[in-house]
Amino acid sequence: MPKKKVRLGLIGCGGNMRGAHVPRIQTDGAAEIASVADPEESQAKALMEKYGREVRYYPDYRRMLDREKLDAVVISSPHSMHFEQARRALGRGLHVLVEKPLTLSSRHTLALLALARKKRRILDVSYQRHYYAPHRYARELVQAGTLGKLRAVVAYVTQNWQGVSGWRLVPELSGGGMFMDTGSHLVAVSLWITGLEPAEVSAFMDKTGKPVDINAVVNIRFRQDAYGSLSFVGNASRHDERLAIHGSQGCLVFHLHQWGLKSVLLNDEPLEIPKRIRPTSPDAAFFALIRNGGKGHEPPRFALEVARLTESAYRSWREKRPVRL
Repeated sequence: MPKKKVRLGLIGCGGNMRGAHVPRIQTDGAAEIASVADPEESQAKALMEKYGREVRYYPDYRRMLDREKLDAVVISSPHSMHFEQARRALGRGLHVLVEKPLTLSSRHTLALLALARKKRRILDVSYQRHYYAPHRYARELVQAGTLGKLRAVVAYVTQNWQGVSGWRLVPELSGGGMFMDTGSHLVAVSLWITGLEPAEVSAFMDKTGKPVDINAVVNIRFRQDAYGSLSFVGNASRHDERLAIHGSQGCLVFHLHQWGLKSVLLNDEPLEIPKRIRPTSPDAAFFALIRNGGKGHEPPRFALEVARLTESAYRSWREKRPVRL
């Protein structure tokens, strides 16, 4: 039986939309880009070239939402724009996939979750790690109590931000630097896998001469009597990432390098993943949920904890003191 077509509007036509989302849309085979919106027409033209055909272009996403007959939108724009763009799309009755972070504030995140529930529309955040088979299985193991009572989360992610330019270095657009951007992946997957809820945060950050934070260390006390220490290093040579989850009966350790998954160890042995758990992508999962009427959809409530932790970490850094959530 052929897949049901899904008509998409894309908001933001930059490198991430062209390099990540467009190939996934093409792989689906039945998801169709009907129109795109970006203030820079050159970005839209570059996306159409990548896509392989011309589509309707709008310099203003609001006009696209008003004029086009769409099923869903994919948003990959500067972080500060996510809330208003997602709010308008949900208000038009569209399903929404948003690049990370969902919003810059817990208040806005809560508002989007409530609106999606009211409109009965799918709202998802494009955190790739949540769709890797090892991470999905690890979450099952934690929920089943395989690690026992969780005691600690220790993690880091490194990247070279020395060549970063554009809106990511503009605080009004990005909302923050390495911690807000790449770091959001690590924060989200740590909270999503463990289900831990931050209670108190203490953060140290350094801009290294840039307009936004480049390095950060965030220490966390969780409500479940567990502790966390997450490090974000933006002046390293390349991407490297580790996440260690320790419980009273076992531990899980993930290692990613240069954006590829290198190993996942359960009690220092390679994690064996059941065949029933298959890897997917945020886009593929999003399209599948649209087609099946949202069956099995899990609203991204963890994004609220991500927003709360992120807000509190920046506040801790500014005020030079621990912050209770």
